[in-house]
Amino acid sequence: MSPLHRLATTFAALVAAATVAVGLAPAASAAPTAPTALVASASQPCSSVRQIGDRKVVSDLGMSAFTVRQYIGWCSDSRGSAWMNFASVYVWDQYHVRGFAYRSYAGVAVRGEPETRGFTASANRQQLSYSTPVRTTALCTQGWGKLYRAGSESAQGLSSLAC
Repeated sequence: MSPLHRLATTFAALVAAATVAVGLAPAASAAPTAPTALVASASQPCSSVRQIGDRKVVSDLGMSAFTVRQYIGWCSDSRGSAWMNFASVYVWDQYHVRGFAYRSYAGVAVRGEPETRGFTASANRQQLSYSTPVRTTALCTQGWGKLYRAGSESAQGLSSLAC
Protein backbone atom coordinates (compact mmCIF):
# COMPACT_ATOMS: atom_id res chain seq x y z
CA MET A 1 0.00 0.00 0.00
CA SER A 2 1.47 3.35 -0.99
CA PRO A 3 1.96 6.12 1.60
CA LEU A 4 -0.58 8.27 -0.26
CA HIS A 5 -3.17 5.47 -0.14
CA ARG A 6 -2.54 4.96 3.62
CA LEU A 7 -2.94 8.71 4.19
CA ALA A 8 -6.24 8.79 2.24
CA THR A 9 -7.53 5.72 4.10
CA THR A 10 -6.63 7.22 7.49
CA PHE A 11 -8.25 10.55 6.57
CA ALA A 12 -11.45 8.79 5.44
CA ALA A 13 -11.57 6.84 8.72
CA LEU A 14 -11.17 10.05 10.74
CA VAL A 15 -13.94 11.80 8.79
CA ALA A 16 -16.25 8.81 9.30
CA ALA A 17 -15.49 8.71 13.04
CA ALA A 18 -16.14 12.45 13.39
CA THR A 19 -19.43 12.13 11.51
CA VAL A 20 -20.59 9.34 13.81
CA ALA A 21 -19.51 11.28 16.92
CA VAL A 22 -21.41 14.40 15.84
CA GLY A 23 -24.51 12.34 14.99
CA LEU A 24 -24.50 10.69 18.42
CA ALA A 25 -23.66 13.78 20.46
CA PRO A 26 -26.37 14.99 22.84
CA ALA A 27 -28.52 17.71 21.31
CA ALA A 28 -28.78 19.78 24.49
CA SER A 29 -26.72 22.65 23.19
CA ALA A 30 -28.26 22.51 19.71
CA ALA A 31 -31.89 22.53 20.76
CA PRO A 32 -33.35 25.88 21.74
CA THR A 33 -35.02 25.83 25.11
CA ALA A 34 -37.57 28.21 26.50
CA PRO A 35 -36.62 29.69 29.88
CA THR A 36 -39.89 28.44 31.36
CA ALA A 37 -39.59 24.90 29.95
CA LEU A 38 -39.78 22.07 32.45
CA VAL A 39 -38.33 18.63 31.92
CA ALA A 40 -41.07 16.36 30.56
CA SER A 41 -42.37 13.51 32.66
CA ALA A 42 -41.96 9.96 31.39
CA SER A 43 -45.12 8.82 33.20
CA GLN A 44 -48.69 9.98 32.88
CA PRO A 45 -49.14 12.97 35.21
CA CYS A 46 -52.84 12.51 36.07
CA SER A 47 -55.53 9.95 36.90
CA SER A 48 -58.86 9.17 35.17
CA VAL A 49 -57.20 10.02 31.86
CA ARG A 50 -58.83 9.84 28.45
CA GLN A 51 -57.64 10.99 25.05
CA ILE A 52 -59.51 13.89 23.47
CA GLY A 53 -59.37 14.75 19.80
CA ASP A 54 -57.55 12.75 17.15
CA ARG A 55 -53.83 12.01 17.28
CA LYS A 56 -51.41 13.48 14.76
CA VAL A 57 -48.56 11.47 13.22
CA VAL A 58 -45.63 13.65 12.12
CA SER A 59 -42.94 12.65 9.62
CA ASP A 60 -39.25 13.51 9.72
CA LEU A 61 -36.32 12.21 7.68
CA GLY A 62 -38.77 10.53 5.30
CA MET A 63 -40.49 8.36 7.91
CA SER A 64 -43.20 8.51 10.56
CA ALA A 65 -41.26 9.98 13.48
CA PHE A 66 -43.65 10.76 16.33
CA THR A 67 -47.27 10.94 17.44
CA VAL A 68 -48.89 13.84 19.32
CA ARG A 69 -51.97 13.25 21.48
CA GLN A 70 -54.02 15.41 23.86
CA TYR A 71 -55.65 14.17 27.05
CA ILE A 72 -57.94 15.29 29.82
CA GLY A 73 -57.40 13.96 33.31
CA TRP A 74 -57.84 14.61 37.01
CA CYS A 75 -54.61 16.41 37.90
CA SER A 76 -53.04 18.40 40.72
CA ASP A 77 -51.13 21.66 40.69
CA SER A 78 -50.35 24.39 43.23
CA ARG A 79 -54.04 25.42 43.25
CA GLY A 80 -55.31 21.91 44.03
CA SER A 81 -56.93 19.20 41.93
CA ALA A 82 -59.06 19.75 38.83
CA TRP A 83 -59.73 18.45 35.32
CA MET A 84 -56.81 19.56 33.17
CA ASN A 85 -55.44 19.08 29.66
CA PHE A 86 -51.98 17.78 28.78
CA ALA A 87 -50.22 16.45 25.69
CA SER A 88 -47.92 13.54 24.91
CA VAL A 89 -45.25 12.95 22.30
CA TYR A 90 -44.34 9.35 21.45
CA VAL A 91 -41.30 8.81 19.22
CA TRP A 92 -41.76 5.79 16.98
CA ASP A 93 -39.34 2.86 17.26
CA GLN A 94 -38.20 3.18 13.61
CA TYR A 95 -37.05 6.75 14.35
CA HIS A 96 -35.62 5.98 17.79
CA VAL A 97 -33.45 3.06 16.59
CA ARG A 98 -31.59 5.38 14.22
CA GLY A 99 -29.48 6.15 17.30
CA PHE A 100 -29.01 9.91 17.01
CA ALA A 101 -29.69 12.40 19.78
CA TYR A 102 -33.12 14.04 19.89
CA ARG A 103 -35.40 15.79 22.36
CA SER A 104 -39.15 16.05 22.15
CA TYR A 105 -41.12 19.15 23.08
CA ALA A 106 -44.77 19.03 24.13
CA GLY A 107 -47.44 21.47 25.21
CA VAL A 108 -51.09 22.42 24.93
CA ALA A 109 -51.98 24.93 22.21
CA VAL A 110 -54.97 27.14 23.05
CA ARG A 111 -56.96 28.55 20.14
CA GLY A 112 -56.13 32.24 19.71
CA GLU A 113 -52.96 32.19 21.85
CA PRO A 114 -49.48 32.47 20.31
CA GLU A 115 -47.65 30.30 22.89
CA THR A 116 -48.31 26.78 24.15
CA ARG A 117 -49.13 26.16 27.77
CA GLY A 118 -47.52 23.46 29.90
CA PHE A 119 -44.49 23.44 27.56
CA THR A 120 -41.89 20.78 28.43
CA ALA A 121 -38.67 19.42 26.94
CA SER A 122 -37.83 15.72 27.26
CA ALA A 123 -34.57 14.16 28.27
CA ASN A 124 -32.25 13.12 25.45
CA ARG A 125 -33.73 10.15 23.48
CA GLN A 126 -36.78 9.86 25.77
CA GLN A 127 -39.35 8.02 23.64
CA LEU A 128 -42.51 9.00 25.54
CA SER A 129 -43.00 12.32 27.27
CA TYR A 130 -45.87 14.39 28.64
CA SER A 131 -46.40 18.11 28.97
CA THR A 132 -47.31 19.72 32.26
CA PRO A 133 -51.10 19.61 32.87
CA VAL A 134 -52.83 22.97 32.45
CA ARG A 135 -56.27 24.32 33.39
CA THR A 136 -57.66 24.78 29.89
CA THR A 137 -60.68 22.46 29.79
CA ALA A 138 -63.08 25.36 29.18
CA LEU A 139 -61.10 26.42 26.07
CA CYS A 140 -60.53 24.96 22.60
CA THR A 141 -57.16 23.20 22.70
CA GLN A 142 -54.80 20.93 20.77
CA GLY A 143 -51.87 18.78 21.81
CA TRP A 144 -48.65 20.20 20.33
CA GLY A 145 -45.29 18.49 19.74
CA LYS A 146 -41.99 18.83 17.92
CA LEU A 147 -38.58 17.10 17.82
CA TYR A 148 -35.17 18.75 17.88
CA ARG A 149 -32.17 16.76 16.65
CA ALA A 150 -28.56 17.68 15.94
CA GLY A 151 -29.23 21.37 15.35
CA SER A 152 -32.39 21.00 13.29
CA GLU A 153 -36.04 20.54 14.03
CA SER A 154 -38.87 18.42 12.70
CA ALA A 155 -42.22 19.67 11.55
CA GLN A 156 -44.53 20.43 14.44
CA GLY A 157 -47.60 18.34 15.06
CA LEU A 158 -51.00 19.35 16.39
CA SER A 159 -53.68 16.90 17.43
CA SER A 160 -57.21 17.78 16.31
CA LEU A 161 -58.96 20.71 17.97
CA ALA A 162 -61.00 19.77 21.06
CA CYS A 163 -63.58 22.26 22.35
